[in-house]
Amino acid sequence: MNALGGAIRLWRRKRQRGVSPIIATILLVAITVVLAAVLYILISGLTKGPGSTPIGSALAVGTINEATSGSGASQKWYYNTTIQTASGGMTWSNMIFQIQTPSGGVVSTGPTTITTTNSALSCNVATYTFSSATWGAPASNACAGVTTGGGGLAVSGAQLQLTSTVSLQQVGDKVVAVGQGSFSGTATFAIP
Repeated sequence: MNALGGAIRLWRRKRQRGVSPIIATILLVAITVVLAAVLYILISGLTKGPGSTPIGSALAVGTINEATSGSGASQKWYYNTTIQTASGGMTWSNMIFQIQTPSGGVVSTGPTTITTTNSALSCNVATYTFSSATWGAPASNACAGVTTGGGGLAVSGAQLQLTSTVSLQQVGDKVVAVGQGSFSGTATFAIP
């Protein structure tokens, strides 16, 4: 019986051993790789903003020029520029505009509208109203057969005219386009 009892104890000792060191190493490496992949997916999701394309790389405008009309209480200031480049599929509703002071504050009085013009057709595509931060159909000379309002495409060569009741040189120093929808971030343009 001693021989049988010894064989049973030996069998139990062999049975109590863990997995081999090679299998343990493979399991640890596999667990580490899976955890690293999960952590990467979680972190990469946190670093993206609400839009996928930075507006600063999707939109570029030329030099802004100032002009005035009228005098006294009826005087208006106009800031004109041309879209140099605009990403394909970008519409006017993909951006809202602000006038900012040198310290970064937003100017609330003065700027009234931005009117976009299709220079090839010599007609207006859309009008941005600062007080409501919305795009709509232009008040005059709307392009016939062209989608008006915020849905109009922002294309290279389009003209922008910002209208203000005060000189923006006195209250602000930059126009800021803020990305909306599939565009994120801001693009800043200096006021002369």
